[in-house]
Amino acid sequence: MFSDKVKQILALLETSSADIARISDCDKSHISRMVSGARKPKVNGAAVRRLADGIYLAADEKGRTDKLCEVIQCERDCSANEIKAHLIKWLYDGEETDAAKPRSSADRTPYREFGEKLGAAMELTGLSNIRMGRLLNIDPSYISRFRSGLRSPKANRKMMSDICVTLTERAASQGKLSALARLTGADGGPSANRENVSDAVYEWLYSTERTDDAPVVQGLIDQIGSFSADIVMPPLSFEEAADAEIVSEDISAYYGTAGLRRAVIRFLGNVFLRGEKELYLYSDQNMEWMTGDPYFRAKWASLMILCVTNGTRISIIHNINRDLSEMTDAIKSWLPLYPSGMIKSYYCKLRAGDRFSTTLFLSPGYACISGSNAVGTENESGMYRFDTGADQLNAHRIAYDELLEHSGELAKVQLAEDTGSPGEADVRSTAVLSDTLSLATMPEITLRSVILRSGKNKAELSHIRAVWEKHCELLKQTAENGTVYEYAPLPSDEELFCGKVRADIPGISAAYTPKEYADHIRSIIDYLESYPNYRLCIIPEKAFEDIRLIVSERSVAVTRLKAPYITIRFDHPDLRRAFNSYIDRIRKQYNLDKLTTIHKLEQYL
Repeated sequence: MFSDKVKQILALLETSSADIARISDCDKSHISRMVSGARKPKVNGAAVRRLADGIYLAADEKGRTDKLCEVIQCERDCSANEIKAHLIKWLYDGEETDAAKPRSSADRTPYREFGEKLGAAMELTGLSNIRMGRLLNIDPSYISRFRSGLRSPKANRKMMSDICVTLTERAASQGKLSALARLTGADGGPSANRENVSDAVYEWLYSTERTDDAPVVQGLIDQIGSFSADIVMPPLSFEEAADAEIVSEDISAYYGTAGLRRAVIRFLGNVFLRGEKELYLYSDQNMEWMTGDPYFRAKWASLMILCVTNGTRISIIHNINRDLSEMTDAIKSWLPLYPSGMIKSYYCKLRAGDRFSTTLFLSPGYACISGSNAVGTENESGMYRFDTGADQLNAHRIAYDELLEHSGELAKVQLAEDTGSPGEADVRSTAVLSDTLSLATMPEITLRSVILRSGKNKAELSHIRAVWEKHCELLKQTAENGTVYEYAPLPSDEELFCGKVRADIPGISAAYTPKEYADHIRSIIDYLESYPNYRLCIIPEKAFEDIRLIVSERSVAVTRLKAPYITIRFDHPDLRRAFNSYIDRIRKQYNLDKLTTIHKLEQYL
């Protein structure tokens, strides 16, 4: 009986109908009714195909595909589709069946994702990635990543609007305005006009994007990958930023926004001149005092850069009220200084008050600017003390340390040619996304071949080998204790044979030879066959250039694979959630079973 056979398979796989529903992205009640016998789906119908997909993926997930093949009497070297076909045949063996009628186009749910919708609109209007990129004045590779689902324009409101206007104008010029309107589900009658259709396109394209944090994640990673290896230069010289008269003042109190700005110039100017080694910053008052005057902001930025390059270590507690965009903006604003290794950034876990705002800028060996003012009075009558006495500085240090006690580190910066490990051995799940195959799966023969032609000295080679060994060991430990997903694109023959595929070896800028790449592919196949909890998810193209992203339930690590080589780790729960959501979306879109993945990899051998 059909339901008995389904139960037999679930028992064999030690799984449940809920797991099958989750894996096959199907309603749990549908699977439950098949298991109970309340419903027998039609042979070759969509329901039984989803059931077969779920059973096969569950077997693949648990490393029990061989056992499934044994029960349904299917050869082990069959493809995934052949195994699922055998499974359906076995489920219906000995039963009368009714063929399912084919689904009409009206039964389908077209274009559920942004990328699918954009692709459909571009095909309707005859736009290629290159032409669309030129019309929008952006790289065509971004259009490709939009269509593949790896990227979203949501972080850029202007680009979102420009895409809609471009599609609408293109459709209008081709007499396809009504057709574009119908594609979005809007009225495509004679009354369709540019404005209405453009609005409909916007609503249609971005209706699935509204709760998506992926653009925030992408924007942050882009910024980490884009800053220059050159030392950050201050926009103004010290003399331009710090007026000598202000620096030499001896005043104990300043008033209003103008007074705070003057106090800050005096404070930072003397921190630089005195060569002070520590600086502690906190402020939860409105930042208009700093951002409202572009010239003052240039002075502030210049003095901060000068202090950092002069050896001053800065700790800053950001005022973040659990808003993801606030958090990433705070990180981005200090990113250019992170490679200096002189910045430590924190977020305070205590909720900011609505009655008083507090500012505390402390240099323990010199002075402290402090202010506690009723919210709304800071600009005109707010008072800011400028203390230099040892007892006063000690009291301010105690206050700052108390805040620090209730803070978490927002961004942990590690400076090295390689600090990003492939995971933590005791976590349940780790995801690694890169633009090339990982160092952790690289076989020794490939590592040795690449570094022998790199020109590195013996000490450097020894360091690289130690890093490689650490990556390999951590990958194996993590795969034994949890699940490891690696995400990477596979190259075209042109890229591979033209030496355009980078090898992920720290401190070495080298491309694979075809043989080296083939050896690495063999190693990955060995991992897939040896470790049930190791997966490779093949993505259609690079999500980011020269970036390795490692995501677990404990932390996120973004590693630059070009100079300056740094890793930035994030532990904030909202950031972890956003990064995990981004990775999960890619996995759902591109994950394949192991058998199909291996067949794709074997094309490179």
